[in-house]
Amino acid sequence: MRSIIEDKVSAYLATYITDTTVVKGITDSNRTVQTIIVYASEAMPPRELGATPLGNYNVKLDIYVYSSADDDTLEQHRERVSKVHGLMSDLTALKDLWNVGDGQLYACWIESDEEGMQSRNYGNKITYTLIACLPPAP
Repeated sequence: MRSIIEDKVSAYLATYITDTTVVKGITDSNRTVQTIIVYASEAMPPRELGATPLGNYNVKLDIYVYSSADDDTLEQHRERVSKVHGLMSDLTALKDLWNVGDGQLYACWIESDEEGMQSRNYGNKITYTLIACLPPAP
């Protein structure tokens, strides 16, 4: 489920935020600043379903947004972060990323947005919870 969500959300963000490189979280690809990293750090079956989660998962999705202070102002960085917020708040568009046979996305909500600066780079870590289901076994 983690890789499915990373694939779908990173492609979705890259489609609409074209001035920034969007990558999946764990990769050995070269990264440059400006960048957005989409990382599904955790996927767990809902406790309420007990021993038979039936392919359902709660996924913790961290989206890191980095900008260089040498190339962008703080205002420009925050505009990029706002674009991520807007795209991730469109549940209908997110649900449409799942095709028949891909499983299903049920919900997505923001948990936190942390902002900081280090080594002349602005950075935000935005954490979302997604609830999704794997496709049925063949």
